[in-house]
Amino acid sequence: MPVTKYRSVQEMPRPERVADAELLARIRAVMARARLFAPPLTAPRGVTKFRSIEEADAAREAQTIERMRRSRRAER
Repeated sequence: MPVTKYRSVQEMPRPERVADAELLARIRAVMARARLFAPPLTAPRGVTKFRSIEEADAAREAQTIERMRRSRRAER
């Protein structure tokens, strides 16, 4: 794809207008793919208190690993 330089914004061509129904379908497709790659978090709501930074880091890492496992299961 070639790069085109413009001296001002007025010289740039107007973007192609997409029909509202098509735009909505594109947005839904992007959001569905995003949910496959990064499912919503399942962290408990509210504030969780930890005794130390190490304990908080371990809990965050466990949540990350579980999220990655769920994402892999969803791909199959």
